[in-house]
Amino acid sequence: MRIRHSLVLVLALAAASALVTGCGGSAAPEPKGWEPDDALQRADELLGKGVSDGARVTMRGTGFLKAGMEKTLETGGERPYRFDIACDSEESSRVTLVLSREGGSGDRSFDVSCTAGEVTRLNLPAGSALNAHIDPAPQEDSPPAGVVSWQLVAVDPSTVQGCADALAGCPG
Repeated sequence: MRIRHSLVLVLALAAASALVTGCGGSAAPEPKGWEPDDALQRADELLGKGVSDGARVTMRGTGFLKAGMEKTLETGGERPYRFDIACDSEESSRVTLVLSREGGSGDRSFDVSCTAGEVTRLNLPAGSALNAHIDPAPQEDSPPAGVVSWQLVAVDPSTVQGCADALAGCPG
C-alpha cells in the first residue's frame, strides 16, 4: 500500500513540473496561418451559395494567384450568364480581372477583393465567347499565397439583378 501512495505522489509532482516548465505533451497548439486548401474550400462554399433554382453551372475552375488566370468562357445560347469569382489571399488585398468578348470592342477591368467571404458577381448576356484574365502574381520560391475560384452560371433571365451587362457597363 505504501508503494501506491508514493507512485501517486511521484506522478503528481511530474505533472505539476510539466505545467510549470511548459514541457510535456500538452503544449497549446500554435495558431494556424493561412492555408491554400482552406482558402479553396471557403471560396468554393461561397460560390455554391450563389447558385439559385433554375441556374446551371456551365464551367468552373480554381487556381493559384501565382499562376494567374487565362480562360475562355463559352457564353452561347439564349440564357444570360453570371460570372462569379472569389479570391482568398494572405498577401494581396485585390486582383484585377479583365474580361473581353471575342470580336467585341475592347475589354473591361474589374477589381476582385481577395478578402475571405467576398464574391464578385458579373452579369453577362449570351453571345460570343469571353476571355477572362488575371495577371500572374510572381512570388519567389514560397508556397502559393493566394487562390482564385470561379464559375460561369447560366441563369434564368427573370433572376438577373442589377446591371444586365457588366461588359457594356450600366448607367449610374
